[in-house]
Amino acid sequence: MKLYETTIIYDPGLEEARINEEVDRVTQPIAQAGGEVVEVQRWGKKKLAYNIRKRRDGTYIHVKHKSPAPLIGEMDRRFRLNESVLRHLTVLAPKESPRAAEEAAKAEAAKAEGVPGAPGPVETASTAVD
Repeated sequence: MKLYETTIIYDPGLEEARINEEVDRVTQPIAQAGGEVVEVQRWGKKKLAYNIRKRRDGTYIHVKHKSPAPLIGEMDRRFRLNESVLRHLTVLAPKESPRAAEEAAKAEAAKAEGVPGAPGPVETASTAVD
């Protein structure tokens, strides 16, 4: 199974109890299909970049999950049928290479020790032209 990230924008008029029900509607089929819900983040109400169905705001929910591939199509179908969902997007989660994680840890350690040449704030010199 692959790791996916699903972001859902719900109607801002939904009550907290209804949002919880909608999140359960997303997570239960994942568990039933043999998948695993890794993390559920509630980003709350945010202003939309543009109006969707005459709404200016939306309630954002972000779910990381390991799921079988056929389930993604079924989830997409359910989101399109649910009138509370303004928008949704499911993508494969980016893989973090072990080497990139090691390099980031080394850079942080060097920066914390104050080693010269370690990545730090960039200083720029300004020159005035008369």
